[in-house]
Amino acid sequence: MLFRKNMEPACAYCRLGRQGEDESVICPKQGVRQPWQHCRAFQYDPLRRIPEAAPAPKLNAAPEDFRL
Repeated sequence: MLFRKNMEPACAYCRLGRQGEDESVICPKQGVRQPWQHCRAFQYDPLRRIPEAAPAPKLNAAPEDFRL
């Protein structure tokens, strides 16, 4: 769920943080932080969060089903 209300806070998807070099996040309140850290100024930005990919569906098809 991309827009959950009970989101676990993390600097990686905070509205205030900016992407730094490598995986660090630059916060105007706390300075350079790790992406999993957070502070009281956390503001969730759903556009920064990359959701987990959905699993590929399993198909029960035989090779004969794909012949013309």
